[in-house]
Amino acid sequence: MRLSSSLRRTASALGCAAVTALAMSGFLATGAAASSALDDGISAYRHGEFEKSADILAPLAKSGDATAQYLLSCQTINGVGVTANEDAGWTLMEQASENNNPNASVVMARRLEAMGGDKDKIRGLYIAAAQKNNTQAMLWLALDALDRGDAAQAEAHLKQAWELGDPRAATLLANRFAKSDVDRLTYLRRAAQHGEMRAAAYLAEEARTVDDKAEAVGWCAIATGMPGHNEDVDWKTIGDAVEKNCGQFDKDLSPKDRAINRERVDHFLSEFFKNYEPWQPWRACAVPTSR
Repeated sequence: MRLSSSLRRTASALGCAAVTALAMSGFLATGAAASSALDDGISAYRHGEFEKSADILAPLAKSGDATAQYLLSCQTINGVGVTANEDAGWTLMEQASENNNPNASVVMARRLEAMGGDKDKIRGLYIAAAQKNNTQAMLWLALDALDRGDAAQAEAHLKQAWELGDPRAATLLANRFAKSDVDRLTYLRRAAQHGEMRAAAYLAEEARTVDDKAEAVGWCAIATGMPGHNEDVDWKTIGDAVEKNCGQFDKDLSPKDRAINRERVDHFLSEFFKNYEPWQPWRACAVPTSR
């Protein structure tokens, strides 16, 4: 599948490759209960049966269904399952946004950002998406509020996003609004437990400052995306990755003490992954595994 030049620019603005992977699992807010036809269209889309999904979604989109408009716009812009037509695709995306599909509103906002569009219009699109519980929009609004000097509004957006489970919001709350060191570390630990690698990186530095070499190595390993959390990888492979990425945290120990520390690291990582529940971040043009 080739990505059109227009959507490549949008993908760059989004900061992720998900726009090119239309069948990638993600989160899609759909509002009211969808018809069985829409469910069939979404199922076909999710399984990469794009000609089928387009046939199902097209009449639904024409009748004004925002979810169908959103998904069909992704296919039309990319030319997946249908003839590529950027103008028609972006028209569908705009219609989906106007019909209160939060994902379409975020995509339209990102496109306007990439094109240097009006800031008030961009903000309005994010506000519309946030009102539909899109945490990606809430994070943008929080950072926008900070830029405008409205800390209270920024904190409110972040707290709402964190209540909806987005660990990136917890990391920002930890570093911007934590009332104490305990509060900050609690935010960071909970964020890391849900897959926020930046939180794990902060925790690695915290562990280093208190000379907890086992946690420093462990958090560093998590922050650098060590193998093991999404697949069955043997401990030797994990150990090699830990050594490559995080060996600096205990390199000053004697060989005996270092071996003992690595046993503590293994225990730390084993306990961490027992409760690991990674958050699935927002992805453009993605659909959920279940609705």
